[in-house]
Amino acid sequence: MSGLAKKILKILLYTILVLLLFIASATAIFVATFDANLYKQDLSDLVRQQTGRELQFFGDVSLTVYPALGMQLGAMSFSNAPGFGAQSMIKVNKVAISVDVASLITFSPEVDQLLLQDLEINLQKNKSGKTNWDDLIKADAKAASTTTESDTTTASSEFGKVEIKGAFGGINMQNARLLWKDDQAGVEYRINDLDFSTGRITPDAPFDLQLQMAMQTSDGIEVNFDLGGQIQYLINESLLNIDDFELEVEAQGSMLPLGKIQIGFSSQTTRLDLQRGNVKLEGLELRLDDSRLKGSINVTDFSKPALSYKLSSELLDIDALLGTPPVTQQAEQATVEAPTSDQAAPEDVQIALPMELLRSMQIDGQLSVKQIKLQNLYLNDVELKTVAKKGVLNLNPINMNLYGGRFQGSVQVDARAKTPKYQVKKTLSAVQIGKLMTDFIGEERISGELAAKVEINTSGEWLSALKKNSNGAMNINLKDGVLKGFNLRYSIDKAKAKLNKQPPPPEAMQTTDFSSMGMSGKIKNGVFSSNDLNLQAPLLRVGGEGKANLNDNTVDYLVKAKLVGTVAGQDGGEQDELKGLLIPVRIKGPFASPDIDVQLGKMLGDEAARRRAEEQAKLKAEIEKQKSELEQQIAAEKVALEAAKQLELEKQKEVLEAKKKAEGQKLKDKLLKKLGN
Repeated sequence: MSGLAKKILKILLYTILVLLLFIASATAIFVATFDANLYKQDLSDLVRQQTGRELQFFGDVSLTVYPALGMQLGAMSFSNAPGFGAQSMIKVNKVAISVDVASLITFSPEVDQLLLQDLEINLQKNKSGKTNWDDLIKADAKAASTTTESDTTTASSEFGKVEIKGAFGGINMQNARLLWKDDQAGVEYRINDLDFSTGRITPDAPFDLQLQMAMQTSDGIEVNFDLGGQIQYLINESLLNIDDFELEVEAQGSMLPLGKIQIGFSSQTTRLDLQRGNVKLEGLELRLDDSRLKGSINVTDFSKPALSYKLSSELLDIDALLGTPPVTQQAEQATVEAPTSDQAAPEDVQIALPMELLRSMQIDGQLSVKQIKLQNLYLNDVELKTVAKKGVLNLNPINMNLYGGRFQGSVQVDARAKTPKYQVKKTLSAVQIGKLMTDFIGEERISGELAAKVEINTSGEWLSALKKNSNGAMNINLKDGVLKGFNLRYSIDKAKAKLNKQPPPPEAMQTTDFSSMGMSGKIKNGVFSSNDLNLQAPLLRVGGEGKANLNDNTVDYLVKAKLVGTVAGQDGGEQDELKGLLIPVRIKGPFASPDIDVQLGKMLGDEAARRRAEEQAKLKAEIEKQKSELEQQIAAEKVALEAAKQLELEKQKEVLEAKKKAEGQKLKDKLLKKLGN
């Protein structure tokens, strides 16, 4: 190296050394001579002037040099709005901010880290709807109106125009607390033990984020949150990307179905367009206890949310999430808690829908689930498409495999009017109703292959109104089935024996087999009416008519059974005298336990009256016949007599004419004789 080069390098090194000594000396002098405490009162006065609130400092402001140049503040508080109590709106125990020394040396100062310790924020709304920050918004708006046009352009707060310049070491928030108290809605939420931290934040580069907190609600629910992910904000595109995002929530409280629930949420990629108000989640997984949902969600236009999604799951155990007990346990509870006749009727239930949300939201989504467990029923291969637009929500189609058969249906909710309207359509084919009943109520009261078609329109916000306003039609067909708990033929034989004062027949299995059973009818104002029951059984043919009232859960139905054969008759023995007769069976009372009255006495009385009427009719017909024959005979004799009389008169007339003719001839002859003489 030449002497000139060495001299230049030596001068450069001396210059850098002197510069470092100058920066260190200047920093030391600044720390030694600067007293930030002198400005606390000025800052408090400025805050009071701008907001009318009090900003108080508790403790001194201190500076640090190594390992970072920074400032530490003691406790601070910001007073509440008038009328919201003496509690501070914001207070903090410690605030610290530092600047990386290395960045000072390169003349590009970088904030190293912001520390907030024991931050407490109290947000409130009174009964009239006013919040304890309304005055700050008005003050900020007033200040903004005094800015110049250039200032307004520079300080634009347009959504999506957020800018980050330079790097930021991160945020470290420890043991923060937040209170939200809404006296208008009568609710209160508290967030405690809030810890929030980020990694180094650099424009257009990803940084880590971690959050943990516990929340309590006024109705006794406690929720713990644990959130983490990697965030990247793209300044020029106003895009926020969150990768490997995970959220774990654990909630417990007496208001929850099981007292405790765990929720997990993760997304491989979350893309948030701040300028357009769009969010897209891909590689999404939602965990609700042991249930899982996977897929993607896309939301556009936050002001008028438009949601599209495509989700799938292997199993959704809704019973586990809602705490639905097994059907055997339900039956035991129903037996223990069965209401007596003098107990009050069950209270009405409100079906409250978020009407404003339904009117504004747009949805286009698909859900595919391999199996859903709901009300102890197993629904397989469920396909559900949801479309909501202009206040009308359509679940159409709803397709699934159901107990060996198929379910196809749709549900429409119309929220455009003040009162919601519902339209339900469903078709079932080849469903094994016995297995379904066993899972649903714990016993197989009826079995067979079910085919049904149901269409119902209704409206209302209460269960009673939904029942009362129900109108539609229903068609049900069963084949190769059994009615359990009731043997119609045995009931008829027993009633017959009692009527004839004979011993009852031998006990028989309480079942009624049938090869087919069909029924259709109309639903009007919550009352189902049908007059075409048709049951084909080995020894019976059954028809019927009546009503089922959904409003009070009662039935009043008259079954008309006709015996087409007997066991004895099939064996070649004596035929039953009831064969061919219509035997009325009245079914009346509550759905769960109706009274069944085989009206055999009435039927026999009616049959005797019918036979008497038939005999009287026959006798009357015979009398009428004899009377008619007699009248015909009299009429014939009268005609014959008249004919005889007429013949006699004609004969007498002939005799008289002959006599007159003879006398005339005699007179003529006498005259001739006289003339001849």
